Amino acid sequence: MKSVIRIGNREIGSGRPTYIIAEIGSNHDSDIKRAMELIKAAKDAGADAIKLQSFTAEGLINNLRPDESGAWVDHPAFPILEKLTVPEQWHAELMEFCNKIGVTFLSAPFEAGRAELLNELGMEAFKLASGEITNEPLLKQIAGFKKPVILSTGAAYLEEVKRAVDIIKREGNFEIALLHCASLYPPSYEDVNIRSMATLKEVFRCPVGFSDHTPGSTIPVAAVALGASIIEKHITFDRGLKGPDHPYAMEVHEFKAMVSEIRNLESALGDGVKRPSRNEMGERVGARRSIYAKVDINEGAVISPEMVKLVRHAYGLEPKDLSLVIGKKALKRVSMNMPVRRDDICL
Repeated sequence: MKSVIRIGNREIGSGRPTYIIAEIGSNHDSDIKRAMELIKAAKDAGADAIKLQSFTAEGLINNLRPDESGAWVDHPAFPILEKLTVPEQWHAELMEFCNKIGVTFLSAPFEAGRAELLNELGMEAFKLASGEITNEPLLKQIAGFKKPVILSTGAAYLEEVKRAVDIIKREGNFEIALLHCASLYPPSYEDVNIRSMATLKEVFRCPVGFSDHTPGSTIPVAAVALGASIIEKHITFDRGLKGPDHPYAMEVHEFKAMVSEIRNLESALGDGVKRPSRNEMGERVGARRSIYAKVDINEGAVISPEMVKLVRHAYGLEPKDLSLVIGKKALKRVSMNMPVRRDDICL
């Protein structure tokens, strides 16, 4: 597996800027104009990519399900999903709109026909939802497109992740990124277990990230601190709107603030080398101490402890040199309150 993958002109992996995906999901509310408005808002808020969900109701769930008595009845979600389906013709229009405004178009296919459609349209990478981690025919199909695969791993054991990754690799596709998530909407903080993301990175040596459904930005920002290369977060204009994805999504201004926090954190994380920053260099003088003359020290005088002091700022010999100074002769006069320098004494 590759430690760095590429989507469009963006490299994704350790040491690269976090790839931020604005998940629109069903928050388009069956209105292509609303979808475009959300895409534009996500781009303006700093998203690198937007993501839709490509399914048909009949390709996603069964029409019937058992009720509490065990009788098979009409599935109540079926008509809702029929309404929220992204029509086939939308895909090309929305991808063209994304290209026009400069944000990457992604969509998660939930069936073979939608996967084929997205590939034919030239989508640059494929996102697979957590529920598809055991859908081996879909995994094989998408892996065969030889495009980067971002696989969510919510509610999965490590062995299930390994099996899914092996299926993708057997198709000759090694551009894989894994997203940890808690497949709850929303999850409690106790459900999140973001350290699992670090486990995925250690085991698979590939880019990892976090698909977040928690309130606020605490968890995605923490995930970046722990090594996330990708953050996926739902976006909406108003959490009060009706629809399954609105209540746990971020409103646009919150999403923008999250992106800003992540970018600030990336700057703060640095490269891990312990050294002063360029702007700290002055503090090496201003906040440190040197050896100063406590009294006038005449030329030829033997320096005793009572003649010197250790105070700020560091314009003379360092405190570590004190033992070298005591007992030595002054080569020249050092006035009271002046720093003692190497050429002042006979070392």
